[in-house]
Amino acid sequence: MQPGIEDLMRELSSELGQVYRWIAEEVGLNHTDLMALYYINRAEGSGTPKSLAEHLGLTTGATAILINRLEKRGYVVRTPHPTDRRGVLLSLGQAAQDHEFTELRKRLKQLNAEVIADLSPQESAIIRAFLTRIVTNTRETLQHLRLDAQASTAPAEGADGSGTGPSK
Repeated sequence: MQPGIEDLMRELSSELGQVYRWIAEEVGLNHTDLMALYYINRAEGSGTPKSLAEHLGLTTGATAILINRLEKRGYVVRTPHPTDRRGVLLSLGQAAQDHEFTELRKRLKQLNAEVIADLSPQESAIIRAFLTRIVTNTRETLQHLRLDAQASTAPAEGADGSGTGPSK
């Protein structure tokens, strides 16, 4: 019996997680730090500490510690936000562009390059459309799940507006 699509996606996610952990270890980072760098790179200078925290599912305090750690090692640079005088934007620092790090990124891109190159244009279009829908759906569903979890852990509003909930 062939594995279902859900099973294959879980297996792919697990294997990619192993690859990312290996890459992180090779450059002396932890997995979350590496995922932060991928997010910051993808944001192309428009990422903020808040958006990074939301993406990683971390508290703002934990994200501040993460950014401080990456900034101290030269992986992240903070620049003043152009329209929010209290805000900062995140971009990759010099350490994230050094030879060792960029060579690992190249190796990662080569990981499945041969398989991807063997796809016909039609197969590529179908897979791209499918993965785009899956990523979008997963991202939106996770966002809703997090919001629902926050709402369920927030203190209930009392009838008097005190936030203490109904008295018993």
